[in-house]
Amino acid sequence: MRKKITIVIVLLIFSNSVTRAQENNIEDEKCVKKGKFILDAYYGYPYLFGSYIKEIANNYDNVQVTNLNHLGGKFEYMLNNTIGLGIDYTYASSVAKYSETNAVYQNGVSTNVTNDFTAKIIKQRMLAKINIHFATSKYLDPYATGGIGYKNSLVSSNNPNDQVSVDDLNNSFLNILPVAFRLGIGLRYYFIENIAVCVEAGIGGPLVQAGLSGKF
Repeated sequence: MRKKITIVIVLLIFSNSVTRAQENNIEDEKCVKKGKFILDAYYGYPYLFGSYIKEIANNYDNVQVTNLNHLGGKFEYMLNNTIGLGIDYTYASSVAKYSETNAVYQNGVSTNVTNDFTAKIIKQRMLAKINIHFATSKYLDPYATGGIGYKNSLVSSNNPNDQVSVDDLNNSFLNILPVAFRLGIGLRYYFIENIAVCVEAGIGGPLVQAGLSGKF
């Protein structure tokens, strides 16, 4: 009887050791885990306000608008194998170039003078974020993300006649609520050990973003 009990105990200990070893191997093979730093550089689409400006400008022959959409960078530190904390920065801009012709009087003679001007709007966002990583494998790192922070939009123009309008816009709905947020879901694919392609979709900021990710 004692011999059978001893055998059972040995088998249980062995089984438990094998299970732990397997779990440790799985954890070791995860592409992101506790203590890792992750950096992302990405392009985000769209910048909705910039798209709206470009759509309006299409009605004018002398206005050309370039909508950069979003450029961004993210930094994350893995507190454990599941939770990462970090920051997210985005920069968006829309630039309009146009010409304006005005009559200039010199010595009683009227002359038409054409000047080129540039007006732009720049939007910046900085957020503190938390990422929840799930189903992480050797190559894939899916995660859910949420964040909150600060945003600011700044309109500028080198046309002296635009300054009143510029001031009104900067003090309008663009900056009434300077709070930024982000809710989304993303995925990194590590095609080599420390470099990945990354994609994310969500609300707050660009609807879709994609770029490169590195960990160290």
